[in-house]
Amino acid sequence: MTLAVLISLGACSDRDDEVTVPEPDGAEHYALYCAGCHNPGPGHGGTMLLAEKGAPVPSLIGREDLQYDYLHAVVRNGLIEMPPFRPTELSDEEIEEIYEHIMSQELPANAGNPASS
Repeated sequence: MTLAVLISLGACSDRDDEVTVPEPDGAEHYALYCAGCHNPGPGHGGTMLLAEKGAPVPSLIGREDLQYDYLHAVVRNGLIEMPPFRPTELSDEEIEEIYEHIMSQELPANAGNPASS
C-alpha cells in the first residue's frame, strides 16, 4: 500500500527540472589535487623541494617552462614524493584543464623564496 502511494505521488509530480551540479574546472581540480604541495610560498612541500634544487620558479604557478606532456607524464607516473594519479582520479581532459589553469596564472609578488622561509 505504501509503495503504491509513493509511486502515485511520484507520477503526479509536475517537476521536470533536475538539479545539475556543474563539473569542476581546472582551477577547482588544481585546488583539490595540486595546491597543497605546489602553491607558491612556504609550507608547500613540492615547491620547497624545487626551491632547494635551485628551480628559478619553484611553484607550478608562474612557470613559463612547463610543458603539457611533462606535466601529464608526472601526474600519471608520479615523481619523487608525488604519487601517480590514475585516469579514474584525474582524466586526461582534467589534467589539460589543470595545465591551462596553471599557465594562465601569474606568480604572486609576495610569494618569496620558500626554501629560505
